Amino acid sequence: MTPQVTIPVTPVRPVIPVVRASTPSVEIGAGQIAAQVLAETAQGAAARQGGLAPLMANLVQAAGNQALPTPVRSAAAQVLAQASPASAGVTAGDIAKAFTRSGLFLEAHLAAAPQTSPVGHDMKAGLLVLQQALSAWLAGAPRAPAGRNLAKTPPPPYRAGSTRAQPSATPSLPADATPSAVGQRLMAETKAAMARQELLQIASLPGPSEEAAEAQITRWMFEMPFTTPQGASVAQFEISRDARGAGAQAAAWRVAFSLDIEPLGPIHARISLVGDQAAVNLWAERETALARLRDDQEMLGAALGRANFRAEIAVHSGAPPTAEPHAGQLVDQAS
Repeated sequence: MTPQVTIPVTPVRPVIPVVRASTPSVEIGAGQIAAQVLAETAQGAAARQGGLAPLMANLVQAAGNQALPTPVRSAAAQVLAQASPASAGVTAGDIAKAFTRSGLFLEAHLAAAPQTSPVGHDMKAGLLVLQQALSAWLAGAPRAPAGRNLAKTPPPPYRAGSTRAQPSATPSLPADATPSAVGQRLMAETKAAMARQELLQIASLPGPSEEAAEAQITRWMFEMPFTTPQGASVAQFEISRDARGAGAQAAAWRVAFSLDIEPLGPIHARISLVGDQAAVNLWAERETALARLRDDQEMLGAALGRANFRAEIAVHSGAPPTAEPHAGQLVDQAS
């Protein structure tokens, strides 16, 4: 039987204060209320969020634990199925598939096809089913403190922020943990991953300063999990497009991504495409990875040339400049 996905929706209505007749009335628009609710949601999620990599690593361990209920192990397998094996190589099609299944569009897909189950085809849906399976199992069980290792908690994603990869994680469930303790640990990590999904969706919304439709930048920030011999790893992507396509000048597409897979370590890319012009900037934080990128630079240029792009490629040592959050954006609650 296909699992049912229940998405909780909290209705929000404006509270109209009672004022004296002599007090000038202040009209609060629906846009202001929505922005305030969104900001409060983001701040709350930032305090709860955690990386997907530790959860994926522990799900590998939990999926084979016969002491856990079948619905929990089945839900864990559905989440694990969203990860791509890094050893097989990653194609543009793999990234496009991860984009559509990232969880950014779950609510839109449910609205368009409410009778179609997204389970098995959407990361957020998989996390929701896992959370519900864990909740049903642990109902009534005594709660143990489930703290987070803040030193390993990745910074919260925010709009137009720098991309950050999650390095390989290995299972961390104690070998002698009781099934209930395992379940509560998985529940805490699932809730943290769900909060991060909310932040990625919020980071993909238009900013409040972009009022004119022709000036809006369409932006998507999402994460792509990988399986590696060293454990679970998560790459982060941001794809954006400006609105110049309506005029004479071609639209500008920009792609940024970061990944951290052994033995290369952290790799970062910033790519821009305007018409047939391509600018590619690559960063490597390890000398061995830097040398490999420079060795492959000519091959990358030739591949872009065959695709009819005039490319400028640069390879840098270290990490790209970090985009700091503007005033009013998220505060890293893990720091």
